[in-house]
Amino acid sequence: MSHPATMRNGPLGSTIHVLRADAATITELAAIDWNRSFSRVCLDPALGLVILMTPSRLHEDLTDIFGHLIDAAASMVAGAAKSLRHTRLRGPDDPPGTGMEPDCAFYLGERARAYREALAEGEAAADAFLEQTPLDLVVEAEITNADEGKIARYAEMGVRELWRLHGRKGTRELRADFLALRPGAPPRRLDASAVLGGLTPGDVCEAVDGVRLSVTPDERAEAVARIVRRRRRAGVRVREEETPFAASGAAG
Repeated sequence: MSHPATMRNGPLGSTIHVLRADAATITELAAIDWNRSFSRVCLDPALGLVILMTPSRLHEDLTDIFGHLIDAAASMVAGAAKSLRHTRLRGPDDPPGTGMEPDCAFYLGERARAYREALAEGEAAADAFLEQTPLDLVVEAEITNADEGKIARYAEMGVRELWRLHGRKGTRELRADFLALRPGAPPRRLDASAVLGGLTPGDVCEAVDGVRLSVTPDERAEAVARIVRRRRRAGVRVREEETPFAASGAAG
């Protein structure tokens, strides 16, 4: 290792081990089944970074909530969603076994349907689809200083949008940043999601408590449906308010 390993506690109470090493060492480390001991693993030779996480209950709770939330919202606004949680994502030139494991990862709409067709063909077809088709949405539930390089790496992999959640153990406060990603370009902060029906960071944070307190699939779906319906109504009002001005400008 080029630097000594460090251990820290994340803001949600997870235990996180961070190691820095050269690309060759990380490629060798990829032969180890780290997931037998750690639920989240990042082995990134490009960043020279190994991150091994044991998530806290709060981390896993928030990840589950956002998995349900995105699945339900996408069913309403995109017509389809396919979760790829616990999938290790890597670039086309990265060695096998390396990559990053986001807390939530989704194909939405047409890509979700196409991935289903690949799954129906078999595991080899599904793996090939995943390697060739960038994800629509990735969520990181617990942010530390070691995660900063991940934004650029997700962009290089073609991920369209990244949601970064900011919560803290012992509080109910939650904030979300939505970032639009593009290879070779800096991330662009979004006021509303470009891939999920214009939902805002405030919308999804508000829905968290409703999903957390739900005890049936129907209750979870309704907690999400409320914010989707409200966002749709707000969008209609905006379009209606803009129409007279547009008409007036055209008349002029």
